[in-house]
Amino acid sequence: MRRIGAALLLSLACGTAAAQSDGKKPSAPRPVSKFLPFSEGSIDGVPSVQIDGVLKLTQSGNQITASGLDVCFPSDGLSLRLDRLAIPLQVQGSTLSGSGVSAGGRQVAVALKRTGQKDSLGLEGTLTLPGHTIRIAQSDLVALNEDPTASTAQPDGTGEEDPDDGASVTDPSKVLATVKIANLTDLIRTVRAEGGRLDPVGLIPQCSTLRSGRATASIEVDPSRSAALLDKVRAGPGVTNAEFGTVLDHALLIRLKAKPNEADFASILSKAAQKAIPGLSTVSSEKDPNRGEVRVAFRRALPDFAAVGIQEAITLRAFVWQDVRDTSKYYIRLRPLDAKLVDADPKPVLLSGRADTEGEDDSTASDLNTEAAQQAIGNALASELHGEVWADERWIAK
Repeated sequence: MRRIGAALLLSLACGTAAAQSDGKKPSAPRPVSKFLPFSEGSIDGVPSVQIDGVLKLTQSGNQITASGLDVCFPSDGLSLRLDRLAIPLQVQGSTLSGSGVSAGGRQVAVALKRTGQKDSLGLEGTLTLPGHTIRIAQSDLVALNEDPTASTAQPDGTGEEDPDDGASVTDPSKVLATVKIANLTDLIRTVRAEGGRLDPVGLIPQCSTLRSGRATASIEVDPSRSAALLDKVRAGPGVTNAEFGTVLDHALLIRLKAKPNEADFASILSKAAQKAIPGLSTVSSEKDPNRGEVRVAFRRALPDFAAVGIQEAITLRAFVWQDVRDTSKYYIRLRPLDAKLVDADPKPVLLSGRADTEGEDDSTASDLNTEAAQQAIGNALASELHGEVWADERWIAK
């Protein structure tokens, strides 16, 4: 009898617990974030390919509960310089709105509207800033589960790989620096004071640069002064990383066991080029004091056009440095060979510069196979200086 009573009590207890469980309210759905990348729009009515935006939508069930915008856009209709706005947006049904200050200090008002359905989403609206209106209009957007802007955050490295395979060669003529955008002007002052040359490409930030807050600057300098420049750059404000570059194309290198005489280097280059390319005559030579680069200019007669003064102008550029890892080695670095047809007649007939009627690129027609000529000059230099060239993935003595 006691057993029956106990069983009955247990059954009642379980039933009560089940009833209580059934009476609980379902938990709220977990918020999920989706990301809509977009790139189509116009500035002041002119289509622009420079718009790069991501709309973040936080969804709980079927309801959008929060939103944010990260968009890069032209600073004006005539500029390639980008500005960036990253702000939260207010959600009112399908309408998204907000305002904030861009990275460039502009006050921007945003009014966007979501359109379409799950499988065919769209976005339209405006970004209004002083003097300009940017219109967004794009359909067939694809929602992503991960934020595509997260991959644009740059590490402290400079982005140039230096594989540790025993064959990589450090290039002390190039310094790569990662610097906060706000400190680019400080870096320019440092490079100017040290006599370096800064690649201007790094001064026009891309959207990924604006999102990371850091730019990568490429600086060329005389290898004999590069260590001092590197130290100055590293000590500069806002610099998060600075290091020498790496030679990616070994075919432009000659490896030596002794440094060539600096006073004779131009004549050594001239002799090697004349040995490699028949018919060359040396016109001039000079040294760039900032980059340590020696330039030798040549002319070569073309038999087919000798009677009308058409010749070929060739420029060879090279410099020398000591290996920063193994001081018993030196390298000659050849720049890509420049060659073009020129008119030596007092009344030239060849186009120079742009062909305005067709909008073509600068006229750089050449009779010379510059790649083969470059290799021949490298072999001649290595032979003259008892050095080595890179071939078949190894150094070969000449």
